[in-house]
Amino acid sequence: MGDCCEIHQEEPPKQKKEKIEKKPREEERKESSKKQDQNRINALQMLETIPAGDWTRAVEVASTLEQRGSDRELCRSAAKAAERICCQERGLDALTEQGAVQSLLQAWQTHRNDTSMSVHTHNVVARFWERASGDDQWICLPAQLGVAKVLLSAQSEWLAEGHRTAVKLHEKGHKTAAMELYRLCIEQLTKEHGADSQCTLQAQNNLAVLLEECQQFQEAEKLHTEVCKQMEAKFGAEHGDVTSSKFNLAALKAKLGHLAESESIYRQVLEVRERTLGPQHSNTLRAKANLADIIRRQNRLEEAEGMLKNLVDQAHVSFGRDDPTTLKARCQLAHVLAGLGDEARNRQAEAQLREVVSRREQKLGPSHPETLTALGRLAFVLEGSNPREAEQLNEQIWQRLDSLAPAEKRRARARSGGFVLGLAELGEPEREEALLRQVVERRSATLGATHPDTLAARAELAAVLSRKDGEEAKAESLALRREVANLSETCLGLEHVETLAAKAALAGAILRSLGPDANPVDVKAAKAEAEELHLKATGRFKAAQAAVPLPCATAMPISPQSPSYPQALSPTGSKIAVLAQG
Repeated sequence: MGDCCEIHQEEPPKQKKEKIEKKPREEERKESSKKQDQNRINALQMLETIPAGDWTRAVEVASTLEQRGSDRELCRSAAKAAERICCQERGLDALTEQGAVQSLLQAWQTHRNDTSMSVHTHNVVARFWERASGDDQWICLPAQLGVAKVLLSAQSEWLAEGHRTAVKLHEKGHKTAAMELYRLCIEQLTKEHGADSQCTLQAQNNLAVLLEECQQFQEAEKLHTEVCKQMEAKFGAEHGDVTSSKFNLAALKAKLGHLAESESIYRQVLEVRERTLGPQHSNTLRAKANLADIIRRQNRLEEAEGMLKNLVDQAHVSFGRDDPTTLKARCQLAHVLAGLGDEARNRQAEAQLREVVSRREQKLGPSHPETLTALGRLAFVLEGSNPREAEQLNEQIWQRLDSLAPAEKRRARARSGGFVLGLAELGEPEREEALLRQVVERRSATLGATHPDTLAARAELAAVLSRKDGEEAKAESLALRREVANLSETCLGLEHVETLAAKAALAGAILRSLGPDANPVDVKAAKAEAEELHLKATGRFKAAQAAVPLPCATAMPISPQSPSYPQALSPTGSKIAVLAQG
């Protein structure tokens, strides 16, 4: 009998099985949800209890923002905690190093409509930029630069803040950090606003100025030229930004020795400014002053004299006798008058400089770099007519510099002692010279030829020899001056007061070495060398005085707050200008 069918066991309906399994799963989900809720509550409580400045909790803030970025309330609490932590520098360091600032930005971008979170985030970012603008070493660290890059690309408001920070760093002389930020800003500004936008061109202009200050002249000239070209194409030849940009290019051309090109550009700037701003405007007079200096450097002294006399009159009417523009113009005029060489003009130059020194001492103080510059120029002018007074004036300069210079930049002993000086006053110059030679020999043997005390004694011997009659003594004095100047620069540095004194003394010795029968070619070369030495010495007065805040004498960057270049040069201002010496 065969099988008629297979018997199958009937399985329970699926619906019944699901009902059996559903209950434990729901319980698990409820328990998991309770745990998550509790963890969230714990996280909120943890964030709320973080005290101000507790940098050790930065890692917890960073972890919360990274793992719970979608939770608005937690992100808000984390932003508030981050603001509390960064109230101290170490807290900001920790947040930056842990990547909490980047995570905070990501969370804020997710919850942009949360007002409270926006406020806390902006406060953290403001603290970051505040620290960056005052600490060049800090902003140059990899983590900090990484945050800066994220901020600059996150929001246009922070891009402007980054540019302002770069300007502040530039003004304070933090060149490496400023250059890094300028380049980042230019990259983002170009992406956001275009290569020919005004803000992009301003940042490029500032970078060109900084490159020039860093002696990267080829790249600076290329960038200045490109900025000029784009600005003129966009705004027209008479726009203030265009003339300011051309002004900068002309100044750089002059620095590179391209005087004919510089003169041509300055004349364009002056013509536009006289027509659009008027002949009495400060920017017009600044362009005229720089043009006159270029003309002087091309040895067209009478043309420069006429231009500067007119400039002094205009500055006097517009700004008054004590204004820096007026006094600077008078220094330039004195420079040209002294260069013309005749006795009458030398007396005029001397009178101009004495009044400038007096007014600067009253307004700026006796040790201000601009006061010392005018005093140095007066001493230089007096080298031919009154060398004794010139020596006394130079000694005043070094004493004033010494009182403010850091200890490592001060002179050793400018004089050999009261006994030796007394011999000169008693009319025994031969004995004075003999004793000084013994001092030089003894110091060279015991201290070494390059010791500051040895150099000071050799400088004093050179001064004694310069007062003697006879070509041999004067030649030895000049040779000693050269040797002391070269050794001081090599051993003590360019900005040491001893080096500045040696350079100035050498310049005076060169001028006094010119006899009435000297070859005109030799006279011209000697005067040019003396002038260069004098300008190098006075140009470093600011650097030698590290103890006091100093005014800007070099090009300065543009503030992004202004739609056009500011018009006034000041210690904290943003006007780009390279002014003539004086």
